[in-house]
Amino acid sequence: MKKTVVGFAVAAAALMGASPAFAAFESYSPGGKAGSWTQKSDTQVAAMIHNNGVKAHADYYRTTDSGSYYTLWNKSGMVNNIAYSGVGGRVTDLRTCNWIPDNDDECSRWEVRG
Repeated sequence: MKKTVVGFAVAAAALMGASPAFAAFESYSPGGKAGSWTQKSDTQVAAMIHNNGVKAHADYYRTTDSGSYYTLWNKSGMVNNIAYSGVGGRVTDLRTCNWIPDNDDECSRWEVRG
């Protein structure tokens, strides 16, 4: 038990000391029905469904094309289902939206890394 606690403390200390420039950033849709995050050094986006029946999308900008945004859809409607974007330029802005048929989608605020 003592080794486990010490190992956990060392791992936690290492994570707290990690540079935010290398840490993924994340976004949650209103009500937390879906979430998205970056991975692979901010070059890929993942979008996960948190509630059954929800369809959602992650919108994001990349350094390679700062003038237009990309959209990653997750239409599975199944809890814990994850959709992945392709790997590309570094993601600088990210938001997550609940899809609302025939209406404006419910979106989080933009998370900006710049």
